[in-house]
Amino acid sequence: MRRVAFVGIRRKYKELDPSYISKFDQYHLEIPFYYAMYGNLDVVTTTVDLGANETHDDFFVRDGETRGSHTHMTEQEFVNDKTHFDAVVHWREWFPELYKSDTLNLLHTCDFGYSEEWKKRVIDAHSSGKLYGVDCYPTWHKGNLFKELNELIPNERLLEGHTLGVDTEIYKPSFAKSPYHMLWSSDPGRGLQGALQLVLKLFQIDKRFRLHVCWPDYVKNVSLPLHPAIISHGCMKNGPELWNLFNMCGILPYTSTFPEPSSRAHRQAMAAGSLVLYPPNMGSPSELIENGRTGIVEPISQWPEIIIKMVQDGSWSVVGSAARAYAISENWEVQAKRFSTLIEKIIQEKKTND
Repeated sequence: MRRVAFVGIRRKYKELDPSYISKFDQYHLEIPFYYAMYGNLDVVTTTVDLGANETHDDFFVRDGETRGSHTHMTEQEFVNDKTHFDAVVHWREWFPELYKSDTLNLLHTCDFGYSEEWKKRVIDAHSSGKLYGVDCYPTWHKGNLFKELNELIPNERLLEGHTLGVDTEIYKPSFAKSPYHMLWSSDPGRGLQGALQLVLKLFQIDKRFRLHVCWPDYVKNVSLPLHPAIISHGCMKNGPELWNLFNMCGILPYTSTFPEPSSRAHRQAMAAGSLVLYPPNMGSPSELIENGRTGIVEPISQWPEIIIKMVQDGSWSVVGSAARAYAISENWEVQAKRFSTLIEKIIQEKKTND
């Protein structure tokens, strides 16, 4: 079993809602948690304010079976730890103070734009031989990252395809799934206004259409129109209530307004067997969703007509079934095993070259 540390997670655990602390790694960070669960890895996450003796859910139990090893250290404990790590993954930026020599150092990034300071640190770390490569999303995100880094980190060191998955045992179609119930579950700044306008147009055609709206805990002061087609759930933490919304709603119109590396919402909706609609040229999802088969990638102006037709002829559920099959083929288990295979390959290559 390889030992992997995810370092530089700067969210202060003691500022979280106490009822959410035990689930933060699983529901918010996701990657280290599911890599521990499925990747046959001994995973350590470092935090700024939580000691190793204050662990949360160190092991994930599913179907009565305990899977994976997942523990915590403070950053200072990690720096002082002299035991061996097979890999260290720097969380979203390069942390020189958390670099360990004689260890595979990687960088995980899920952002769509980067500051000059961020880029300089990453380029310098790679050119000095400290940073092996950058864990990124495929298609648009990898290409954009290559350009952002001034083409100074080779394409082969931009390690695509083993980042965000989805838990297909949690997100799955409900018996009550209905195409007349649509869902917006994201930051409102990512295009909620377009989804609201969409449901109002659909409501004029068919009074059964509804848009369920919720947002994450960092969002404040969201004001929604008072209308029978709009159902506000407010701030909703990751958990059974949110899962039920995904599993019940038949359509997720993601009216994104800027290119995104990925989005949890569209992956979760695909796993739940929903019809996902995404605008073209809006990042990796626009390129990974196969238009007409695993979702719809068309201009937002065309969505009302497309949705009405697909609801009437039942093709929304056919596409939703194909979307779920795709989500299963790229779920957390697949991502975790892909990552484990990758680091094993790199470690063996480094041994050969040394």
